[in-house]
Amino acid sequence: MTGPVPQPTLRTSRLRLRPLRAADAAAIVTLAGDARVSRWLLTVPHPYPAELATSWIARTHDEWRAGTAVTWAIVEDGALVGAISLRLVARHDHAELGYWLGVPAWGRGLATEAARAVIGHAFRVLGLVRVFAQHLGGNPASGRVLVKVGMAPEGVRRRHVRKRGRYHDAHQYAVLREDWRPRAAPRPRPRR
Repeated sequence: MTGPVPQPTLRTSRLRLRPLRAADAAAIVTLAGDARVSRWLLTVPHPYPAELATSWIARTHDEWRAGTAVTWAIVEDGALVGAISLRLVARHDHAELGYWLGVPAWGRGLATEAARAVIGHAFRVLGLVRVFAQHLGGNPASGRVLVKVGMAPEGVRRRHVRKRGRYHDAHQYAVLREDWRPRAAPRPRPRR
C-alpha cells in the first residue's frame, strides 16, 4: 500500500508520525548527527552534512513511491525528535524496523510508543507477516525497546557489520503477526 497513495500519518497519545519534509533537514543534522546517536546508526556519519540529510529526505519519498520503504518523522509537540522506518520486502511480506531518537528524547518511552504504532500499521494495514530489527552490540537500550514492543530475540550475528573501522555484533529480534499483541500506550513520564 505504497506508491501514488499519500503516505499516512500515524498518531499516538504523545506523537505524530508523519512523512519527512525538506524543512526537517536542520533538525536531522543536529539530532542524528550527534555523536551519541550516530555511533549506533550504520549509515549516519559524524558530523552529518546538511546535504546528506537533504538527500536522505528526498530518498525516503522515492522509496515510498517505489514501495520499498516507509519512513516517518517522529514529532512531539510540533518538533521533530527522531525518525522511524520500515524497509519493505514485498516478496516475503516482511519488513525491517529501524529508528533513532535525538538525545533530548531518550529515556521517555518515545521509541517504544512510535515502534508500537509502526508495527501495528505493518500488520493491520500493510498485511505483513513479520517485522524484524537489529541493534549493534553495546546498545542494550535499543534491545529493551524491541522487547517492549513484543519482539523476541533471535540471536546474534557476531562481527556482522563494520562502522568506523570496527566490527560490531548485530543482535536480531522479530515479531510475527500472530504473536503481536498491541499494548496500551505507556504512561507519559514527567519531562526533565
